[in-house]
Amino acid sequence: MSRAGLALAAALLAPATAAANPADVIGFGARGAAMGGAHAAAVEDGSAAYYNPARLATLDDIRIDVGYQLGAPTLTVDDADLDVDWSRGTTIALVMPGQVARRRVAIGVGLFLPDQHLTRTRSLPTQKPRFALYDNRPQRLFLSADVAVEVVPGLAIGAGLAYLSSTQGTVHLRGLVGFPQPDESDLELAIDVDLKTVRYIHAGIAWEATPWLDLALSYRGGFALTIDQAFRIDGDVGLPDTPPVVDDGFLYLHSVGKDLFQPEEITAGLAARITPRTTVAFDLAWHRWSRFDNPASTIDLDLDIGTFNDFVELPPELPLPDPHFHDVVVPRLGLEHLAWTSPRRALRARGGYAYEPSPAPEQVGETNFIDNDKHHLSLGAGLELAGLGAVIVRPVSFDAFVMVTLLEARVHQKLSPVDPIGDYRADGHVIAAGVSSRWRF
Repeated sequence: MSRAGLALAAALLAPATAAANPADVIGFGARGAAMGGAHAAAVEDGSAAYYNPARLATLDDIRIDVGYQLGAPTLTVDDADLDVDWSRGTTIALVMPGQVARRRVAIGVGLFLPDQHLTRTRSLPTQKPRFALYDNRPQRLFLSADVAVEVVPGLAIGAGLAYLSSTQGTVHLRGLVGFPQPDESDLELAIDVDLKTVRYIHAGIAWEATPWLDLALSYRGGFALTIDQAFRIDGDVGLPDTPPVVDDGFLYLHSVGKDLFQPEEITAGLAARITPRTTVAFDLAWHRWSRFDNPASTIDLDLDIGTFNDFVELPPELPLPDPHFHDVVVPRLGLEHLAWTSPRRALRARGGYAYEPSPAPEQVGETNFIDNDKHHLSLGAGLELAGLGAVIVRPVSFDAFVMVTLLEARVHQKLSPVDPIGDYRADGHVIAAGVSSRWRF
């Protein structure tokens, strides 16, 4: 079998596109990120497809939002950078409002399209230090479809589905395994891959309690992507035209792992227009990290090499240690101020802060799932134009943000004096930035 054939087998067994939430790390759209993610009640654009689908029913015109955002992490263990990949990609949102039975309704679609990986999963050993919330989590595509309806004036509900695909498959090789000359191998390849669509719900409620106060409640379902893969070789071991060293042997490897975990989330939020020019938003979110499983793979290995079986002893598969993550509560605060206005232009300044406590305990045993308490600080601005001439007559908005996430330094002291990793100190920061535009029709 050629190297190209092996590469094809690996590609086909790679996990399929996973729709989860890189927005959990950076945000979705420039306005929400600039306000610290405090957007359950304050969202007023297509990013409602992520923050709170019920808010789609509060919009009056067709909107297309297009933007680009990136996050550049510098995460270190004992001052050595772990080279965690950047997260960057294009954000797109579409809102189509209308009326049914005199009630406002809207359909929305949200998409984050990474420009590095549609998705990336990699299973590392439990002992390998990694920043669990930044390793694979931001490296994926986010896609959701939502619908919202105004139940009574001022009260709207919305719900939607986000999508991902899990992979289950087997690579099967049959023929001659060349020994001691691998180039003499003659193997036939068979691949059986099954893509299973997984859906998780998100929903919300939005209530205009007073002319100056909006309240909201949103829910996002949790999931873990299961990767189930197997590899089997059947055949003889030896050289062509000679008696085989092993007659009709086999090697079988079965790997099951869970990755790209997203915690179940419930968020309560408010947006208060404290002056005609100034809006304050506050969110309080509960993240169910206690359901986080060890993301390392369990491996089942079996083989038959004839008379050589007595010389090979396969160790038993040990259970993966529990990571013991716990639930957390995340407060977010955002501010938007109309700094300057004219008959055809308006400039808004924005800022935000969020505190995200770590769900991970101190890594005192054999696991090294690193995470730290995080402070998110953000600033941004938005320029709204009344239109762009005769072609674009409706308002057009351009927004930008920059965000700095500071990870508090944390020392992990091992209980065992012979731990192969030993004690270490972890800290770092993430710098994120982005721009977006909003077009109304």
